[in-house]
Amino acid sequence: MNTFFSKELLGDLVKATREHRNITQQDLAKSIGKGVNRSTIAHLEQGLRIPQPEQLEYICHFLDIPKKYWHPLVDPKSVNRLDFESYLSELVGLPVSLSNQDSSIIEVVDNLIEDIFRNTYTTEQAYHTFCRILVFYDIYKTTDAFFARYITAEGFKSLLAFENKVKAYQKEAIRLFSSFEEAYLRLNSNNDLLTLLRPLEGSSDEHYRKRTEWNVINNISDEKLPYLGYIAASRVKQEDVERKDLSDFLLELADKIKKGKLNIIEYSEKRRSKYDSLLRKFNSKIEHGLFSPLFSPSAETLEREAKFIRPDDGTNIQEMEQTQKMAYENLTNYLSADFMDVYVATSMRSDADFISVNNFVKSLFDHEDIRPLKLRYFNPTQSWIEDRIAKGLVEALMLKRADFCIYMAQKEDTFGKDSEASVSLGQGKPVIVYVPKLLMPDEKIDSEVMSTWNRVTLLDSISLYDKDFVDNVDESVDQERLLGKLLTVMLEKAVDLSFCKAVALHWADFDLYGEVEKRIEDKAKVTKFTSWMRKAIAGENAIVPIEIKSDLINMLVATTINFGKRARIFKEVHPLALQVILSTGVLNGILVTRSVESCAQIMKGLITGTLDLALEVDSNNYKLIEKTTQSTIRVISRHKLLANSFSAFYRRSIL
Repeated sequence: MNTFFSKELLGDLVKATREHRNITQQDLAKSIGKGVNRSTIAHLEQGLRIPQPEQLEYICHFLDIPKKYWHPLVDPKSVNRLDFESYLSELVGLPVSLSNQDSSIIEVVDNLIEDIFRNTYTTEQAYHTFCRILVFYDIYKTTDAFFARYITAEGFKSLLAFENKVKAYQKEAIRLFSSFEEAYLRLNSNNDLLTLLRPLEGSSDEHYRKRTEWNVINNISDEKLPYLGYIAASRVKQEDVERKDLSDFLLELADKIKKGKLNIIEYSEKRRSKYDSLLRKFNSKIEHGLFSPLFSPSAETLEREAKFIRPDDGTNIQEMEQTQKMAYENLTNYLSADFMDVYVATSMRSDADFISVNNFVKSLFDHEDIRPLKLRYFNPTQSWIEDRIAKGLVEALMLKRADFCIYMAQKEDTFGKDSEASVSLGQGKPVIVYVPKLLMPDEKIDSEVMSTWNRVTLLDSISLYDKDFVDNVDESVDQERLLGKLLTVMLEKAVDLSFCKAVALHWADFDLYGEVEKRIEDKAKVTKFTSWMRKAIAGENAIVPIEIKSDLINMLVATTINFGKRARIFKEVHPLALQVILSTGVLNGILVTRSVESCAQIMKGLITGTLDLALEVDSNNYKLIEKTTQSTIRVISRHKLLANSFSAFYRRSIL
């Protein structure tokens, strides 16, 4: 028995010797050099891959491992076999080895492997030779269909060609199965391979284009959308006396603030208690109550709240009724739609949320790549029903019917929205996350692009504006701080028109009115700020008042950095980043986009099956990456017990 030829045994020996000497993998690689890195050592110790002969010799000499344990593994035939075994392991999802075979059998296999890569075989010849090799490893042979799709005679032109064939196979297998072991068994279980692979097929979008137009939803304008955040207009009428009383009180407070005379504790406790209760009753948006020491809203906030509590005349009540009626009619069309392709998951807590969501949805579904597809989509800003339970049931039904989910990552997210995305992922449906970014083309600012710049590029860019800062930067200053600095110095040089365009474009996504209320204590400055923003949003080229410019820059930068951080979290560590498809055990990941254009491209790619995907492998996972967004959409773990558990609990019966 030549067990000492085993790469597994050699790996164990290298690891034991290294640990006995108290040397880390990183230190060992550094000491040896010669192109050896930590991964080289790790793969050797795990029995996954033997290094190049020269590298193996350096490693074993450094650790004083006797020649008899490693020299046979630098023989060209043995090296070819070991490389072939590593790729074969990737194909079948199980470790393969001849460690328990005697030397005569190993020699036969060495020769077979050499022959299949040296000779020019027909597809049939290559197939039968390959199946013969599998016998030695006790591996279930491939079907003709599997071999023809994934390996072919071309796969034996070289070891690199075989490796590439295996990787191409893994890109498909990872999308359908929870482990490569299950994938190999299932895809070789019968000759009906195309049926199993049908979910991966690219498809024409012609059947979408042949639909009738989706023009039954009556568009509700931005200025009327806040009415859908109310209870029924009929109830507002019934409560008019109390609502008028509270509204008048809020306007009284606003007037005193403008005159600099407000001292809330001058009001009796009984009166404050009355209005505090009414604020809660009518779902006030004021953050702190009348008894809180933090109660310090601006006059503008109180005036807006007064209008929210009681629309100021009969005309507004009538508009509210008409708007809610129109949205309820929209709901009936959503419920009876012939198809439901896309569900938009969002939370709407403020007027800005309604407008942000609606503007995004309109821009996306009017996009030149999406509009011709005549998609049916549930836009929650255009739907209304008073009963909370009915509203939840509507959303559950839309979520069930829709083929895709778009999750809008706002400044604050909710359990309900997270649950909707999680349910979609668990059903195996694609989820696209949209995270806003700062875009100011005239100033060459695109925060998504800039967030991908490395440290050197960021420092070089900052140096064009502030060389002293760059000269004093040390390693403690991280990428986020550098990006924030670059955005700040670029915005400080921006012209007023660029600020006006940016605010008009981003005020709702960034909730700039909310930012002003939260960040600025000077009520006079709040008034000036909101007055300027209204002009900018209306499309005026308004000069930015000097006293608010610094605050405006800080708000834009802080919100931009926060959204950038959220995008990274969604891609890397968010609980929604990966969810198990309950029926299959496949790990389903989200696609993170930062613009309407990117979202449209991804949706079109999902519909036609043309996403550009790449397989990335590290020491922990196999990951399928969507290239344009760098989002992980499928994962298979390399943790052996975890992979075994998925196979055990999700493997379906083999036909």
